[in-house]
Amino acid sequence: MEPLAFKQRPDSALPVRFFALGLLGFLLLNAGIALAPHAIRYPLGPNGILLLHLTILGWITPVMMGADYQLIPVVLHRPIPRQRLADVVLWLYAAGAFVFLTGWGFRLASWIAAGGTAAGCALVLFCAHAGSSLLGRDRGGPTAVGLGAGMVFLALTAVLGPWMALSIGAAVPAPPLGILRALHAVAGLGGWLLLTIMGATYQLVPFFAATEPTVHARFGTVAVLCTGGGTVLLLVSGLVPALPAGVGLAAMGIGLALWMYDLGRLARHGRQARREPVVTYSLAAAAVITLGAVVAAPAWGAHSLRLALAGSLLGLLVGPSLLILGQLQKILPFIAALDAALAAKRRRRAPKTEVLFPRQRAFAVLWVLTPGFGAEVAGVAVAMPPLIRAGAVLVLLGGLAYAVQQERSFAAWAKARSEAR
Repeated sequence: MEPLAFKQRPDSALPVRFFALGLLGFLLLNAGIALAPHAIRYPLGPNGILLLHLTILGWITPVMMGADYQLIPVVLHRPIPRQRLADVVLWLYAAGAFVFLTGWGFRLASWIAAGGTAAGCALVLFCAHAGSSLLGRDRGGPTAVGLGAGMVFLALTAVLGPWMALSIGAAVPAPPLGILRALHAVAGLGGWLLLTIMGATYQLVPFFAATEPTVHARFGTVAVLCTGGGTVLLLVSGLVPALPAGVGLAAMGIGLALWMYDLGRLARHGRQARREPVVTYSLAAAAVITLGAVVAAPAWGAHSLRLALAGSLLGLLVGPSLLILGQLQKILPFIAALDAALAAKRRRRAPKTEVLFPRQRAFAVLWVLTPGFGAEVAGVAVAMPPLIRAGAVLVLLGGLAYAVQQERSFAAWAKARSEAR
């Protein structure tokens, strides 16, 4: 693993604002599931589309955007140019996502089109802004390849989404909605989501596990390329019916299996792996994401709706949520500690702000979320809305406890940042 360039990291407010936006989306998502548990069983209905986009637009994507802004300069040694442009991305994205989701909530086609276009423009701008730092890299590696390929798929997703939104009111000509919807889903979920998570975990797992420097990922870039290549084949199969989707699914399955092997190997050779709950949650989340993809993909092809929905819930919500929540337990205090150290260095004295890293019992709140997620998946699999609602309420309560727990980290970060300025 290359040494980390903490001196090149952006203003800490940049990733933290994206993280805060994502946590708000997580709470709203589970409140929505608790209020309308039937909607999650009908993903193509208006309420189902609303919950799906709350998951992706409101929760997962903002956190991953913030992570990209932090990882690219620190891990890949490429500073983010014109950081104020990131503020434009944040506010344009937040406004667009709000208008888009409100449009779906109240069935307002003009709001859907306007919000989808604004959010899509923000995502394309993000890809151009953050992705420009990846250009000219002398060395690749799974992190650079995963983040870069993920942004390419995100840009494609951001174009297809507004195209669908505008076609709802027949404002612009478009291919059949079913084809656009499939391409949009595959590019966003199989491309942006999976590849970005793979690229990030290839760096974060060995970092938190304190993996020995002589131990490297055995497959790394090959695993990322297999998954990305499988996603491309799935996109092509949506346009060319003669190409079976099974080829793309097989390539993605091989890539995910190699990724799981690499993460297990990196954790196994880590000095802190057994002491760091974040490593355990990262490995569990990776296993859940892989299981969800393996279950959902063939189930959708076989038109087994319950199984497909349960697998999708595992791969799109449960796995990424456990991964993100576990990582943020460490990342937020770490960012605050870096700001406190910077302030101390400038003043040539001991840090004024005391940053407390979470103890192992602090991760117990994630054990509250896990059975809630399990109840949601089980409720979808057996078609029991009350069980879905009970799981969502449990996850919402756990999410609120998690937010209260993170308030201390946010407060420490704010104080440390004010001292460092």
